[in-house]
Amino acid sequence: MPALSWVIFPLFWAVYTAAARVSIADTIVQHQGRTVDLTSRYYRRFAAARLRALVFISLAVLLFPLSVAASLVAIPAIAADLQANAVMASWIPAAFVLSSLVCQLPGGRIADLVGLKRAFVWSSVGFVVGGLAGAFAPNIELLLVSRVLQGAAGAVLASTGMAILSRVYESSGRGQALGWMTSAVYLGMTSGPLIGGVLVDLFGWRSVFFLPVPVAVGVVLLVKRVLPGEWISSERHSVDWGGSLIFAAALAALFVGATHLAEVTGALTFAAGAALLYLFVRWNSRSSYPLVRLDLLLQNTPFIRSVTAALFMYGSQYGIVLMMSLYLQYNRGLSPTEAGQLMMLQALMMTICAPIAGRLSDTLGRRILATTGSLAIAVGLLWLTQMDAQMPLFYVGLAIMMIGTGHGLFSTPNNSSALATIPAARVGIGAAIISLARQGGQLMGTAVISLLLAIYFDGAAISADDAETFERVAHLALYISTGFALCAAWFSWKR
Repeated sequence: MPALSWVIFPLFWAVYTAAARVSIADTIVQHQGRTVDLTSRYYRRFAAARLRALVFISLAVLLFPLSVAASLVAIPAIAADLQANAVMASWIPAAFVLSSLVCQLPGGRIADLVGLKRAFVWSSVGFVVGGLAGAFAPNIELLLVSRVLQGAAGAVLASTGMAILSRVYESSGRGQALGWMTSAVYLGMTSGPLIGGVLVDLFGWRSVFFLPVPVAVGVVLLVKRVLPGEWISSERHSVDWGGSLIFAAALAALFVGATHLAEVTGALTFAAGAALLYLFVRWNSRSSYPLVRLDLLLQNTPFIRSVTAALFMYGSQYGIVLMMSLYLQYNRGLSPTEAGQLMMLQALMMTICAPIAGRLSDTLGRRILATTGSLAIAVGLLWLTQMDAQMPLFYVGLAIMMIGTGHGLFSTPNNSSALATIPAARVGIGAAIISLARQGGQLMGTAVISLLLAIYFDGAAISADDAETFERVAHLALYISTGFALCAAWFSWKR
């Protein structure tokens, strides 16, 4: 099944070769011996143009987490209708995540070369096509292919959206703009399960894949019409496709191996992924046009530490959402709806705090906010380690809200700090690396939870009779996540 991820490389090549011939004369002109960037000057001058860019980009980026979260609710209905077994059903989200992972770096580099806006529009179109293909899929295999396409398009959509806003607001207000975009992402995460559940109940699972189509089509038309200019890298050289393939194989092996670490084959696959990652680093150092200039990145200490902080931060978060959802149902007797409502407090606080943190980061400084957010998450996680059957759910909810507040304080200042250190010609690949760190952290958190469950339950199904054992697993996972959050705080402060 990981071989499905290779479907996207011919598509990337087609987009790249079709657009690479575009001249940069539309945005860069020579005036009295000086190079003038008309696009940057336009957005510096007109606040209304910056606001339009923020609204349309945020609306498009919102569709990405909204569609992902909504489709998770539909998995049981999809499995029943398409007669998919548990393994195939588990690949519905996994194919999306894996495709998104392997496309981050090549997608970011292509976006720099063909133009950020052009890449944003085409990735939006790809996301729509993937959604339509999923809605009409007659079997699970074609549905998984559609998820691969959506994951690839979504990776480029999210990273180019962040990169465009970073360029539009490069003169001032970057933190606040990224804060509103981050808030849109969290809003999609929060509302996705509810909207997906309603659609599945009323119209069936296929309606979930139709969900982003009309909005995405509208955004594409509006962006092409009312968002003038383009952002194209001045570094005009080809994409390192050999390095891209090695990188894709490494991430695929790491992803598959991490979800089966307790098995011998899983551990060997993970080790093979680590070896391929080392090969990618060596390949990159010898390539004339590397996918990522690792030598320059390693010299950029603020960027490296911001990305590392993001890796640990998302590593502390992603697996705990699953762990807490299971704990609240098995140990506290909540229904899935009640557990979901309690966990939504985290996303709600993220949505509220992200734009506030964005505004404050432009005045108070990014390092203080990102570090404070990391420490707030660590305190919330440490609070949850004291959970037992007697702790009131009110206190559990307060701890979850503290975690959400910390995450909202961390994300925008951290992203803004990282992008501020990237040259304009490489902002697309810079945004892609930030997104890759986020998804790498999610993979790390998932691997920790999967490993703990495999060790303590050895493949057996979890039931209410295992409440005591599961509580120990939950506490251990929370302690590990607290350590991740403290690492994020250290890298945030030391940037």
